[in-house]
Amino acid sequence: MILLSSGLPPWGTPMGELARAALAGTAFLVILAIAELWQRRWASPVEWTRKFVHLAGGAVIATFPWAFRTHMTVLGLGVAMLATFAAGKRLGMLRSVTGVERHSAGERWYPVGVYLLFVVAHHEPVFWLIGLSSLVVSDTAAALLGGAYGKHAFFAAHDRKSIEGSAAFFAATFLGVHLALLLLTPIERGASVLVALQIALLVTSFEAISLGGNDNLIVPLATYYLLVKMTPQPAASIAFQLLVQLAILCAMLVVAWRTRVLSWAGALAAHLVIYAAFSLGGPAWSVAPMAALAGFVVLDGRVASDGGRHQVEAVFWISIVGVVLIFLDNTFATLVPGGHPLGSGHPFAVPYVGALAAPAAILTYQYLRLRRSAWSRPVASAVAVATGWLLVAPVSLAASGIIELRAHAIVVAMCATALPLYIVARRIVRRRSETSDLRLQGLAVAIAVAVWTIVHLRMSVSGGS
Repeated sequence: MILLSSGLPPWGTPMGELARAALAGTAFLVILAIAELWQRRWASPVEWTRKFVHLAGGAVIATFPWAFRTHMTVLGLGVAMLATFAAGKRLGMLRSVTGVERHSAGERWYPVGVYLLFVVAHHEPVFWLIGLSSLVVSDTAAALLGGAYGKHAFFAAHDRKSIEGSAAFFAATFLGVHLALLLLTPIERGASVLVALQIALLVTSFEAISLGGNDNLIVPLATYYLLVKMTPQPAASIAFQLLVQLAILCAMLVVAWRTRVLSWAGALAAHLVIYAAFSLGGPAWSVAPMAALAGFVVLDGRVASDGGRHQVEAVFWISIVGVVLIFLDNTFATLVPGGHPLGSGHPFAVPYVGALAAPAAILTYQYLRLRRSAWSRPVASAVAVATGWLLVAPVSLAASGIIELRAHAIVVAMCATALPLYIVARRIVRRRSETSDLRLQGLAVAIAVAVWTIVHLRMSVSGGS
């Protein structure tokens, strides 16, 4: 498409954007027509034709930073593609893309992932190509090789994955990152190998726990984010981070193997949460999720999903508020490193601990109601709040050097607020769906943490003034 641009209106002008968008749109339609003909004429497996569209469309998309000046053009193409897929599915057409038997919204997430990657990465062509490669090449390799040779299966919720498919994804991602950094950037060889290894391990983990095709959104954005965070670091620092991540991953896999708390996919999700805490917050921040997990092991997973094992959804809803606070604190510390009204350090450390103690209190309450049915709700609630605080707060706050009684009081207040919110919401909803229950837990924790975080920050400001 770049070669054809020589006969088009000037780059960056409205007519130039429109002409190049028409050219790209025509290329996409031709790719869809070929896939549809292939599937209908020769009855090819839909997974093959989907990945053909995935791969061929990716080749067209790779030219976008050189073809388009504004993200609005890419947004228009994305909307047109979404409309095409929706109309094709409704009319029973485009079976080459939408005809998979498994539930997948991958064809909808694909344009969204491309658009968002263009917004953040179009000014960095190498990172754009690497992020797109993880979406296009790595995902295609995982799907085709995993489908053909995947004998060792595991499940992320209802999505079947395979170790062979994940291995193919890892290898393709490693090569895509390493070769691009080695050939197209000044990064030295050792660092490019280490960056590629860790990005491949992290992104493969994200892909392995993705649900319903949302890896088309998560994978390219995660790849770009990791490139931005890791490429400025020295090789020794990257090697240390990689070793820590491997240690956490091995520990979580052992927990999945030896206990009923985590499924294999749940172990991958838990290792990502703990590593995010370690990498973005520091070693002290990894104590809270490990303490919460230890508490769940003590409770023996009796109220977990998947036959006694926490699946990806459980880890997500239990940890999502804490993970948001990790990124918020990291961003705050980067953008406002000092001299702000909240003082130095990590202003969201205490709410983060509370965000993991509150789910522990809810889980303890569920356990007590199952095992101590003679206990009244007030007694079970009081014991659950105390246990949630005790499991997580003392060791986590001490690890961060936080000794104020006010911090412990905030954590207790979060537990004492989240638990009744969950109980009331459970009575209102009255569903027996495990997923809906987990969402109620996440919502209750989010509300409690938001309220008491505001209180905590106000007290920090007044105490520092």
